[in-house]
Amino acid sequence: MKFGFYSCMSGMPWGGSEVLWYLVARRMQRHGHDVTVNFKHWPHTAMQLQEIQKHGGKVFFRDQPLVGMKARMEGFHRMIKRPASRENDLWFERERPDAVLFTLGYHSDPIYPADRCYEAGIPYAINLQCASSFFFITGNRLEEYRRWYRNAAKVYFVSKENQDKLENNLAMRLDNAEIISNPFAMDYDADPEYPSTDDGFKLAVVGRIHFQSKGQDIVVDTMKQSHWRERDLEVNFYGHDQGNMHQLEELIAMHGLSEKLHYQGFRKDVQEIWRENHGLLLPSRYEGAPLIVTETMLCNRMPITTNLGRNSELIDDNVSGFIAESATVNLIDEALERAWAQRAQWREIGMMAGQHIRRRYPQDPVKDFTELLLKL
Repeated sequence: MKFGFYSCMSGMPWGGSEVLWYLVARRMQRHGHDVTVNFKHWPHTAMQLQEIQKHGGKVFFRDQPLVGMKARMEGFHRMIKRPASRENDLWFERERPDAVLFTLGYHSDPIYPADRCYEAGIPYAINLQCASSFFFITGNRLEEYRRWYRNAAKVYFVSKENQDKLENNLAMRLDNAEIISNPFAMDYDADPEYPSTDDGFKLAVVGRIHFQSKGQDIVVDTMKQSHWRERDLEVNFYGHDQGNMHQLEELIAMHGLSEKLHYQGFRKDVQEIWRENHGLLLPSRYEGAPLIVTETMLCNRMPITTNLGRNSELIDDNVSGFIAESATVNLIDEALERAWAQRAQWREIGMMAGQHIRRRYPQDPVKDFTELLLKL
């Protein structure tokens, strides 16, 4: 069959929301299926899209400027773009997919081509990677969003919490909803060596440096308090800058915390992080299902995080980790205090986390999701 993948992401050339569909597309290719992708044009093509093309897949770049002869042939005389609806029509006419998966980074992303699928009798599914309380579907667009989700064969969420958020936004129950898992980038049986505590305890804040979602500023506000300044605890930040690196550095300096808070760059090897740290601190303001929590637990480390996404489904509070009810300084401080009181047991709590995640999370999410999609 020919399977179509439509990425709704428009803010960057590649991101975490793209990992699952990309790995599914490659798996489909290895099993003899044709793959066609509709992706926003960027000056440089992501390596993953090049990989799909290298193995025979077609990638259609929308929002691509038309220049020269191509523009004149289509009736344009300057460097302008085709209307989005016309671009999607061209993709459907050229590729004629048997089924389509729409992947959304946020629940507010529009899914205009879903109407074309429905009218043409092409089954489609929606994979929502993150629902956030920061974005809302406005009343004047409610009916079209309801239509896109109602007409989908399946709507795949990465957590029940995200499903609840979207249903509240739509004011509508989704009988076609199902929860799936994202893939992790490490060995399922990972067991990195536990670091010594002779020089104190270390927590890692792992994720893009983006205050609105990952809440690194909350960590600084929490650690500037006198009781944390006096304790033998350091925090290491890991991740690419996504807009707030300068503020993070300035905040740390402003509060005189350079000896306790450190930016350690981006680490491709997750296990390397856990050879240096005793647990995760993730004060997210919104999440889909933070993969770093899964990977932390697979590495037999303790997570301290907020009650978002899939966290409360994977973590038993005070047993295999610690959960703050919301991303505020007071609640993060309270969760940290509970964790600190048990610091002598952090290694044992991490081992419990490793046991819990292996009971609650599938070993091969890509295989599982591919099988679901092929049933479309």
